[in-house]
Amino acid sequence: MSPETRRARVILGATCYLDAEGAIRVAVEIARQIGADLHGVLVADEAIMAAASTPRARCIGFGGAQVIEVTAARMEAAFRADARRFEQQLQRAAQAASLATAFRQMQGRLATALDQGAGTGDVLIYGFSRDPGSTDCVALVVGAAPPAPRFAALAAQLSQKTGKPLLIFAPPGIGGPDVITCDSPEALLARLERHRPAAVIGAAPRADLPLVARLLDAARCPLILPATSPEGDS
Repeated sequence: MSPETRRARVILGATCYLDAEGAIRVAVEIARQIGADLHGVLVADEAIMAAASTPRARCIGFGGAQVIEVTAARMEAAFRADARRFEQQLQRAAQAASLATAFRQMQGRLATALDQGAGTGDVLIYGFSRDPGSTDCVALVVGAAPPAPRFAALAAQLSQKTGKPLLIFAPPGIGGPDVITCDSPEALLARLERHRPAAVIGAAPRADLPLVARLLDAARCPLILPATSPEGDS
């Protein structure tokens, strides 16, 4: 199917149900705004599966006590259960918003999985559960060139929906009262961690941004990026 005829998709990915649940509302809002279908992907993290396959693997509680023995079979069952809950919640949310929806489960790494099969016009959301009460802003990360109008509008609308101020994280040379200057990827990561965003919209070129995994570790909230791979358009 060509890019001219295929509908755009908002693709929400997560490695567990809680992270998916924390971003479904954002995904639905974006899909409605841009007239896109809503897709969900539960990624069975290959690093977790590898750890669970080692002898005598254990799950450790916050207090340090061993909670339960972990096996690959138990982790596979846990991922399947989370996938069912994710799919059910996604379908309910999509139906309420009159959105077409689809769902799949795959094994891999969240940071790279969502680009597989994504195409031009798609929006990727990396799910991350965060208490809205612990957030201070909506973050729009831009490059030297003006951001695409669609992503600037998404950031403004998410700011309005969440009731959080919109802060723009930009390289040197871009001024304004709500602009936070970041002169390196490391500076951007440090400032995202400090400002505790409710969501991060990456409108800068992907090559200018830190790796997805590092952005998620710093921001600890849903991360929204344009798709970069043309695969799936044909």
